[in-house]
Formats: sequence, structure tokens, C-alpha cells
Amino acid sequence: MKNNVLLLAAAVALIGCQSSQAAAKRAPDAGLEGCLGAVRVWNISFKHDMASFMGTSQERMPTLFCQRLADGVRSGRVSYSDINRLQLDQPTEIWMVIKGKPKPAKVTQAPAPRSLKFRNCSGVDGAFQVPISQKCPLSGWANH
Repeated sequence: MKNNVLLLAAAVALIGCQSSQAAAKRAPDAGLEGCLGAVRVWNISFKHDMASFMGTSQERMPTLFCQRLADGVRSGRVSYSDINRLQLDQPTEIWMVIKGKPKPAKVTQAPAPRSLKFRNCSGVDGAFQVPISQKCPLSGWANH
């Protein structure tokens, strides 16, 4: 799929979803009409590529695409800044939203920094390091 075509398609669909966001709060299906109208004018090969990317049939793709995009806009996962990020080749969650993937879980604890002299072990109280000459203790406690 060509980046320019994807960018244009995503922008048109996103603008259609956001412009009717207020109407969508009153009637959930009303907000999808602008997006569905934009998707209907895509050429057949692009529709096929997008359906393949989304893992759905070509018949279900327009509705599913617009629903996922509208849900992403409503939840705050997709915004106009995502379009800017696409133009600048920066990471964006818009593709995960279109693909139907959930938001990735946040990392709660950063792993210990790697060192050539120490081995990272995990224990009862969290991560710790032992000299590289030693193995990680099975009990989770380091011998000092």
C-alpha cells in the first residue's frame, strides 16, 4: 500500500469521523456516515488492501474501518496529531486502532540496566544483579 494513499484515506476518514463526533454522541451510527461516504469512493484495489490489512472481508471492511476509527476518536487514541505524525513518519497508534488491536499495556517497572560485569536476576523483592561469574540464585535472594 502506498503511504500517500493511506495518509489521504486516513485523513479523510478521520475528518469525517471527528466532524460528526457530536452527532455520534446522540446517535452512535450517525457519526459513521461521513466516514462511510469517504470509504465508498476508494478504488477497489485499495479496499482490498485495507481489508487484508484489517483481517476482514471486503464487504465488512468499510463499516468495521469506520467503527474502529470512530471508537478510536471517541476514546482519544486517535486525533488530528496522528495525521501529522503520519506525515512526519513518526510512530502513531492509528494503525493499531484500524487493525483492531488493544492499547498496549504500560510498562510498570523498567528493567535493570545491562552491564558486562553483572547478571540481572529477578527475585522476591524485584530485580537485582549478581557478578557475571555467579548464577542467579534459585531462591531469589543474593548471597553477599
